Amino acid sequence: MGCAVVAALMSLAVVAGCGRSADTSGTSGGEPAAQAIDDSPATGEIQVWAFGSEGEALETIAADFEVENPDADVVITPVPNDELPRKVDAALATGNVPDIVQPSTALPTYVATGGLAEVPDGVMDPAGFFPAAVDAGAVDGVQYAVPWYVTVQALYFRTDLVEAAGVEPPEAWEDMAAFSQAVGSEGAEFGYAAPFDPSGSWNLILPLIYQHGGAVVDDGEFRLDTAEVVEALTTYQDLFTSGAASTEWAPTQLGETESAVADGRIGSYTSGSFAYGFLKQTAEAAGFDPALIGIAPLPGGPAGNSSYLGGSGLSVFEEAPNADGAWKFIRYLTQPEVQAAFFEAAGVLPAATAAWDESPLTADPQLDVFRSSLEIALAPPTITTWLEVRTMMSEIGEQLARGAISPEDAAAQLQQQAESIGTGQTS
Repeated sequence: MGCAVVAALMSLAVVAGCGRSADTSGTSGGEPAAQAIDDSPATGEIQVWAFGSEGEALETIAADFEVENPDADVVITPVPNDELPRKVDAALATGNVPDIVQPSTALPTYVATGGLAEVPDGVMDPAGFFPAAVDAGAVDGVQYAVPWYVTVQALYFRTDLVEAAGVEPPEAWEDMAAFSQAVGSEGAEFGYAAPFDPSGSWNLILPLIYQHGGAVVDDGEFRLDTAEVVEALTTYQDLFTSGAASTEWAPTQLGETESAVADGRIGSYTSGSFAYGFLKQTAEAAGFDPALIGIAPLPGGPAGNSSYLGGSGLSVFEEAPNADGAWKFIRYLTQPEVQAAFFEAAGVLPAATAAWDESPLTADPQLDVFRSSLEIALAPPTITTWLEVRTMMSEIGEQLARGAISPEDAAAQLQQQAESIGTGQTS
């Protein structure tokens, strides 16, 4: 996977949806949101706005679609991640919208403004996708995004150091300190590196909340000061107070942690599945055998070892010039063999579960770790203010890591600040 793809994925937050089968149907729970999409060939121009690297990788897939649909012309406009929301806002304001967009975390916002169409019959079968991907593409039980690719958190480690230390990747967070110390005894300066910076610690705190049976939002209300959240924050802080992780490792550049794994300064770390290809690529460039990179599921808590599901879905604008062609292209992109081809092109994991039985994915047994984690992953909150809430969560996470606040006070602050931000929901 190329560096550009990794950079885009590392900054991409969550959105997902559903898929297709021979007997596809929407998930709105009532009448079809729009006229069902039939099996006739797509026609006309289909305009797609996609994040830069994914858009570039999509070109070959689109060319194959055009062979099967000779009267269709897919026009892909790659847009930098940070520019896409502004570009979409401007398009919605003027009514000059494309057909397809990656809504990412802006999905609830676009839905609230009436900008996105519900997924119609004939496009998707929720049973064909990871459950959390379906959940992440829905707002108030109505599907607005069809899943495209997914990501999930995992534990990466140097197998040579772990084997020399005579330990196994921990299955519970309470065993991380012993694991980290053992790996450190084999030469790693940091046996385990955990995210604690004021923009990224939410990537670990959110799974910990899920693993302790907590929730960010429940029944439209924030639930960040519950006993379960306090326990999750305690586990997070304990990683640092126990010596499992250290605030001395504070990377400031993309790829810095991967380079430190390759040169042996870091023995293990947690990150998203998007880092796997880049980590192997970095190791090879540094002269380290990428075959010695191991993957394990996240350690677990009292309620299991669920992570959150990330990735991206695809949506169609309510005022799309060619909605029929757009939905047919999206349906095509969810076919298992097409998802497998996109994995080869962009290095991102398929949202369609059947795609995992295709040869590009079965060729690497380590990918099974991601698959099993995706099967039990949970979706982040689909609220319009999630970006603000998770940033606040990371800022408080840094205070926890540095011992500047207790878990109890941190949970109280999380709840207070989240309520001040609001969910952005009107009902």
